[in-house]
Amino acid sequence: MLLLPVTANGASGSRTFSSHGISFTYPSGWFATKKPLSNATEPAYRFAVGNFRFHRTPGDVGPCLSGIAKQRPRNGVLAFMREALGGDRRRSLPRTRARPRDISLPRGSDQAWCLDRGTGEIVFHQAGRVFYLAISVGPATSRADKSRLHALLNRIRIT
Repeated sequence: MLLLPVTANGASGSRTFSSHGISFTYPSGWFATKKPLSNATEPAYRFAVGNFRFHRTPGDVGPCLSGIAKQRPRNGVLAFMREALGGDRRRSLPRTRARPRDISLPRGSDQAWCLDRGTGEIVFHQAGRVFYLAISVGPATSRADKSRLHALLNRIRIT
């Protein structure tokens, strides 16, 4: 697995991720990668970021990340983004909403991507691109880590 601390910002205790026209800062103790989390190739994986170490396993097949789910601790947060390309993008663009002003965290009962409860997905478009943003929040996640994740998601830059 490729974990990417692209740039360390010592004073703020954060790092910067940048790839495929997507950039954001994340806490220095967190982990980010641009490696796919499963064997699925479309939509294309663009990034994953979380407050725990995670890696793809043989159980992570297609859209189902059951191996990653077993790695997420009760206080873990994970977000990953996939991008629709080609015909998928052309078909999805008119059916998706623009990126929301505020990206909310999932409710505890939400379930998606085989990542257990506390996981939701937001589909949106920005800059002519279509994205699937998955957000997973463990049941014992601290208010501080929820706040960090919320801020990170709302400050993602897409060009």
